[in-house]
Amino acid sequence: CIETSRVLVTREQAAKIDAPTLIAVGTKDDIAGSGQELAAVMPHARAIDIPGRDHMLAVGDRVFKAAVLEFYRGL
Repeated sequence: CIETSRVLVTREQAAKIDAPTLIAVGTKDDIAGSGQELAAVMPHARAIDIPGRDHMLAVGDRVFKAAVLEFYRGL
């Protein structure tokens, strides 16, 4: 179902996203791709790695939660 419902964003479209963005990807995530590569395209994006986490467990991790709080404090 994910393959048929996804609309891929081009590099040019991602480069136009002007909102501050935090990109968090687990180091064991085989689904998401490189957060650093995406952040490099977007003008106001920052990427973090979540050590030892896969796609499903990244959001509940302490590293993720701390990064989100720090990100919001910086806005």
